[in-house]
Amino acid sequence: MEQHTVKFIQCGEVQIAASCETSSKEMKEMYYPHSVLFYTQVGQINATIDQELFTIPKNSFAVIRKFTDASLFKTWSEQEGYAKTYAFALTNEFIRKAFPQIEFSKEIAAVNSRFIAIPTTKNLEILMDSIISYVDHGEDLDPHLVELKTLEALHALISADISIAGAFKEYSLTERADMEKLMNHNFLYNIPLEDLAKSSGRSLSTFNRDFRTIFNETPHKWIKKKRLSHAKALMVTKNMRPSEVYQASGFEDLAHFSRSFKQQFKQTPSDFFKQVS
Repeated sequence: MEQHTVKFIQCGEVQIAASCETSSKEMKEMYYPHSVLFYTQVGQINATIDQELFTIPKNSFAVIRKFTDASLFKTWSEQEGYAKTYAFALTNEFIRKAFPQIEFSKEIAAVNSRFIAIPTTKNLEILMDSIISYVDHGEDLDPHLVELKTLEALHALISADISIAGAFKEYSLTERADMEKLMNHNFLYNIPLEDLAKSSGRSLSTFNRDFRTIFNETPHKWIKKKRLSHAKALMVTKNMRPSEVYQASGFEDLAHFSRSFKQQFKQTPSDFFKQVS
Protein backbone atom coordinates (compact mmCIF):
# COMPACT_ATOMS: atom_id res chain seq x y z
CA MET A 1 0.00 0.00 0.00
CA GLU A 2 1.34 3.43 -0.99
CA GLN A 3 2.13 5.82 1.85
CA HIS A 4 2.91 9.52 1.77
CA THR A 5 4.04 11.61 4.76
CA VAL A 6 4.89 15.31 4.56
CA LYS A 7 6.17 17.48 7.42
CA PHE A 8 6.67 21.26 7.38
CA ILE A 9 8.38 23.86 9.49
CA GLN A 10 7.11 27.43 9.55
CA CYS A 11 8.56 30.90 9.88
CA GLY A 12 5.57 32.99 10.89
CA GLU A 13 2.90 32.03 8.33
CA VAL A 14 5.38 30.85 5.69
CA GLN A 15 6.44 27.24 5.16
CA ILE A 16 10.20 27.43 4.68
CA ALA A 17 11.21 23.76 4.80
CA ALA A 18 9.59 20.38 4.32
CA SER A 19 10.30 16.67 4.32
CA CYS A 20 8.54 14.08 2.20
CA GLU A 21 8.65 10.34 2.79
CA THR A 22 6.75 8.42 0.15
CA SER A 23 6.24 5.05 -1.48
CA SER A 24 4.17 6.67 -4.25
CA LYS A 25 5.67 7.26 -7.69
CA GLU A 26 2.89 9.67 -8.61
CA MET A 27 4.14 12.66 -10.58
CA LYS A 28 3.74 16.08 -8.90
CA GLU A 29 3.75 19.42 -10.67
CA MET A 30 5.72 22.32 -9.15
CA TYR A 31 5.80 26.06 -9.82
CA TYR A 32 7.27 27.76 -6.76
CA PRO A 33 7.61 31.55 -6.23
CA HIS A 34 11.06 31.02 -4.68
CA SER A 35 14.10 28.96 -5.51
CA VAL A 36 14.29 25.62 -3.66
CA LEU A 37 17.24 23.62 -2.34
CA PHE A 38 16.46 19.90 -2.56
CA TYR A 39 18.26 17.08 -0.75
CA THR A 40 17.66 13.36 -1.30
CA GLN A 41 18.24 11.21 1.78
CA VAL A 42 16.75 7.96 0.43
CA GLY A 43 15.93 7.09 -3.17
CA GLN A 44 16.08 9.65 -5.98
CA ILE A 45 14.25 12.78 -7.13
CA ASN A 46 13.53 13.03 -10.85
CA ALA A 47 12.58 16.36 -12.42
CA THR A 48 11.38 17.00 -15.96
CA ILE A 49 11.99 20.61 -17.04
CA ASP A 50 11.41 21.72 -20.63
CA GLN A 51 11.23 18.04 -21.68
CA GLU A 52 14.69 17.35 -20.19
CA LEU A 53 15.13 14.88 -17.32
CA PHE A 54 17.27 15.85 -14.30
CA THR A 55 18.00 13.67 -11.27
CA ILE A 56 18.99 14.23 -7.64
CA PRO A 57 20.45 10.88 -6.48
CA LYS A 58 20.72 9.68 -2.90
CA ASN A 59 22.84 11.94 -0.65
CA SER A 60 22.86 14.67 -3.31
CA PHE A 61 21.75 18.31 -3.54
CA ALA A 62 20.29 20.51 -6.28
CA VAL A 63 18.60 23.89 -6.63
CA ILE A 64 15.56 24.48 -8.84
CA ARG A 65 14.98 28.07 -9.86
CA LYS A 66 11.83 29.99 -8.88
CA PHE A 67 8.93 29.96 -11.36
CA THR A 68 10.20 26.78 -12.95
CA ASP A 69 7.42 24.66 -14.43
CA ALA A 70 8.62 21.16 -13.49
CA SER A 71 7.23 17.66 -13.00
CA LEU A 72 8.71 15.74 -10.05
CA PHE A 73 8.54 12.05 -9.22
CA LYS A 74 10.48 9.85 -6.81
CA THR A 75 12.12 6.49 -7.46
CA TRP A 76 14.02 4.06 -5.22
CA SER A 77 15.71 0.69 -5.18
CA GLU A 78 13.90 -2.49 -4.19
CA GLN A 79 16.04 -2.64 -1.03
CA GLU A 80 15.07 0.93 -0.02
CA GLY A 81 11.36 0.55 -0.68
CA TYR A 82 10.62 4.31 -0.45
CA ALA A 83 12.07 7.78 -1.02
CA LYS A 84 12.73 10.50 1.55
CA THR A 85 13.56 14.02 0.47
CA TYR A 86 13.90 17.49 1.96
CA ALA A 87 13.23 20.94 0.50
CA PHE A 88 14.40 24.31 1.81
CA ALA A 89 13.06 27.64 0.48
CA LEU A 90 15.56 30.25 -0.66
CA THR A 91 13.34 33.34 -0.92
CA ASN A 92 14.12 36.29 -3.18
CA GLU A 93 14.09 38.77 -0.31
CA PHE A 94 16.61 36.91 1.77
CA ILE A 95 18.94 36.19 -1.15
CA ARG A 96 19.02 39.93 -1.89
CA LYS A 97 19.60 40.71 1.78
CA ALA A 98 22.33 38.11 2.24
CA PHE A 99 24.19 38.74 -1.00
CA PRO A 100 26.13 41.83 0.19
CA GLN A 101 27.40 39.81 3.17
CA ILE A 102 29.06 37.25 0.89
CA GLU A 103 32.48 38.09 -0.49
CA PHE A 104 33.65 36.70 -3.83
CA SER A 105 37.18 36.35 -5.12
CA LYS A 106 36.28 36.96 -8.78
CA GLU A 107 33.69 38.53 -11.06
CA ILE A 108 30.47 36.54 -11.09
CA ALA A 109 28.59 35.98 -14.33
CA ALA A 110 24.82 35.53 -14.37
CA VAL A 111 23.59 31.94 -14.62
CA ASN A 112 20.17 31.25 -16.13
CA SER A 113 19.97 27.48 -15.57
CA ARG A 114 16.72 26.32 -13.98
CA PHE A 115 18.33 23.22 -12.44
CA ILE A 116 21.74 23.26 -10.77
CA ALA A 117 23.32 20.14 -9.29
CA ILE A 118 25.27 21.04 -6.13
CA PRO A 119 28.54 19.33 -5.16
CA THR A 120 28.22 17.68 -1.75
CA THR A 121 30.52 19.20 0.89
CA LYS A 122 30.95 18.64 4.60
CA ASN A 123 29.57 22.12 5.40
CA LEU A 124 26.50 21.46 3.29
CA GLU A 125 25.93 18.09 4.97
CA ILE A 126 26.22 19.70 8.44
CA LEU A 127 23.73 22.39 7.45
CA MET A 128 21.26 19.85 6.08
CA ASP A 129 21.56 17.74 9.23
CA SER A 130 20.48 20.72 11.32
CA ILE A 131 17.55 21.49 9.00
CA ILE A 132 16.51 17.83 9.02
CA SER A 133 16.48 17.87 12.82
CA TYR A 134 14.04 20.80 12.88
CA VAL A 135 11.79 19.35 10.18
CA ASP A 136 11.64 15.83 11.62
CA HIS A 137 10.74 17.16 15.06
CA GLY A 138 8.11 19.51 13.61
CA GLU A 139 9.70 22.59 15.17
CA ASP A 140 8.81 26.03 13.80
CA LEU A 141 11.67 28.48 13.30
CA ASP A 142 11.83 32.08 14.42
CA PRO A 143 12.74 34.67 11.72
CA HIS A 144 16.21 35.34 13.14
CA LEU A 145 17.12 31.64 13.03
CA VAL A 146 15.74 31.39 9.49
CA GLU A 147 18.07 34.20 8.43
CA LEU A 148 21.04 32.45 10.01
CA LYS A 149 20.18 29.10 8.42
CA THR A 150 19.54 30.62 5.01
CA LEU A 151 22.79 32.58 5.12
CA GLU A 152 24.56 29.35 6.09
CA ALA A 153 22.89 27.68 3.13
CA LEU A 154 24.07 30.35 0.69
CA HIS A 155 27.61 30.23 2.04
CA ALA A 156 27.66 26.43 1.87
CA LEU A 157 26.27 26.36 -1.66
CA ILE A 158 28.66 29.00 -2.98
CA SER A 159 31.60 27.32 -1.24
CA ALA A 160 30.65 24.12 -3.05
CA ASP A 161 30.55 25.85 -6.46
CA ILE A 162 31.36 29.55 -7.02
CA SER A 163 29.26 29.64 -10.21
CA ILE A 164 26.17 29.17 -8.02
CA ALA A 165 26.61 32.78 -6.88
CA GLY A 166 25.81 33.83 -10.44
CA ALA A 167 22.60 31.80 -10.29
CA PHE A 168 21.49 33.45 -7.05
CA LYS A 169 22.36 36.85 -8.44
CA GLU A 170 19.99 36.14 -11.32
CA TYR A 171 17.39 34.28 -9.24
CA SER A 172 16.93 37.17 -6.80
CA LEU A 173 15.77 39.60 -9.51
CA THR A 174 12.10 40.52 -9.42
CA GLU A 175 10.04 38.88 -12.14
CA ARG A 176 6.35 38.28 -12.71
CA ALA A 177 4.94 34.80 -12.35
CA ASP A 178 2.59 33.20 -14.84
CA MET A 179 -0.70 33.87 -13.02
CA GLU A 180 -2.47 30.69 -14.13
CA LYS A 181 0.45 28.45 -13.16
CA LEU A 182 0.91 30.22 -9.82
CA MET A 183 -2.75 29.87 -8.86
CA ASN A 184 -3.12 26.29 -10.07
CA HIS A 185 -0.19 25.30 -7.84
CA ASN A 186 -1.30 27.26 -4.76
CA PHE A 187 -5.12 27.22 -4.57
CA LEU A 188 -5.11 24.50 -1.89
CA TYR A 189 -3.05 26.59 0.53
CA ASN A 190 -4.46 29.32 2.77
CA ILE A 191 -2.05 32.00 1.56
CA PRO A 192 -3.14 35.64 2.08
CA LEU A 193 -3.75 37.49 -1.19
CA GLU A 194 -1.11 40.04 -0.21
CA ASP A 195 1.48 37.24 -0.06
CA LEU A 196 0.30 35.71 -3.35
CA ALA A 197 0.57 39.11 -4.99
CA LYS A 198 4.08 39.59 -3.63
CA SER A 199 5.09 36.09 -4.73
CA SER A 200 3.81 36.82 -8.22
CA GLY A 201 5.93 39.97 -8.52
CA ARG A 202 2.89 42.28 -8.43
CA SER A 203 1.32 44.85 -6.12
CA LEU A 204 -2.01 43.76 -4.61
CA SER A 205 -3.97 46.10 -6.90
CA THR A 206 -2.15 44.85 -10.00
CA PHE A 207 -2.60 41.25 -8.88
CA ASN A 208 -6.38 41.72 -8.48
CA ARG A 209 -6.64 43.50 -11.84
CA ASP A 210 -4.61 40.83 -13.68
CA PHE A 211 -6.57 38.08 -11.93
CA ARG A 212 -9.93 39.44 -13.09
CA THR A 213 -8.59 39.82 -16.63
CA ILE A 214 -7.37 36.20 -16.76
CA PHE A 215 -10.07 34.37 -14.76
CA ASN A 216 -13.02 36.77 -15.14
CA GLU A 217 -13.84 36.64 -11.41
CA THR A 218 -12.38 37.52 -8.02
CA PRO A 219 -9.56 35.45 -6.48
CA HIS A 220 -11.81 34.43 -3.57
CA LYS A 221 -14.56 33.04 -5.82
CA TRP A 222 -12.10 31.30 -8.15
CA ILE A 223 -10.22 29.62 -5.29
CA LYS A 224 -13.45 28.41 -3.69
CA LYS A 225 -14.72 26.89 -6.96
CA LYS A 226 -11.33 25.31 -7.65
CA ARG A 227 -11.21 23.71 -4.19
CA LEU A 228 -14.74 22.34 -4.54
CA SER A 229 -13.94 20.81 -7.92
CA HIS A 230 -10.79 19.30 -6.41
CA ALA A 231 -12.81 17.82 -3.54
CA LYS A 232 -15.26 16.32 -6.02
CA ALA A 233 -12.41 14.77 -8.01
CA LEU A 234 -10.86 13.26 -4.86
CA MET A 235 -14.15 11.58 -3.94
CA VAL A 236 -14.36 10.07 -7.42
CA THR A 237 -10.72 9.09 -8.02
CA LYS A 238 -9.49 8.42 -4.46
CA ASN A 239 -12.77 7.25 -2.87
CA MET A 240 -12.21 9.79 -0.08
CA ARG A 241 -15.16 10.51 2.21
CA PRO A 242 -16.37 14.10 2.80
CA SER A 243 -14.93 13.95 6.34
CA GLU A 244 -11.52 13.26 4.79
CA VAL A 245 -11.69 15.33 1.65
CA TYR A 246 -12.51 18.77 3.04
CA GLN A 247 -9.09 19.36 4.60
CA ALA A 248 -7.30 17.87 1.59
CA SER A 249 -9.13 20.48 -0.48
CA GLY A 250 -8.08 23.52 1.53
CA PHE A 251 -11.17 23.89 3.74
CA GLU A 252 -10.69 24.29 7.49
CA ASP A 253 -14.28 23.54 8.52
CA LEU A 254 -16.43 20.57 7.46
CA ALA A 255 -19.71 22.46 7.88
CA HIS A 256 -18.49 25.32 5.68
CA PHE A 257 -17.28 22.82 3.09
CA SER A 258 -20.64 21.03 3.07
CA ARG A 259 -22.61 24.27 2.65
CA SER A 260 -20.32 25.46 -0.13
CA PHE A 261 -20.45 22.10 -1.93
CA LYS A 262 -24.25 22.02 -1.90
CA GLN A 263 -24.44 25.60 -3.09
CA GLN A 264 -22.08 24.84 -5.98
CA PHE A 265 -23.29 21.39 -7.05
CA LYS A 266 -26.91 21.35 -5.76
CA GLN A 267 -26.33 18.27 -3.57
CA THR A 268 -24.53 17.52 -0.33
CA PRO A 269 -21.05 16.01 -0.45
CA SER A 270 -22.41 12.95 1.39
CA ASP A 271 -25.06 12.38 -1.28
CA PHE A 272 -22.48 12.83 -4.02
CA PHE A 273 -20.09 10.38 -2.34
CA LYS A 274 -22.84 7.73 -2.08
CA GLN A 275 -23.57 8.26 -5.75
CA VAL A 276 -19.99 7.66 -6.92
CA SER A 277 -18.70 5.12 -4.36
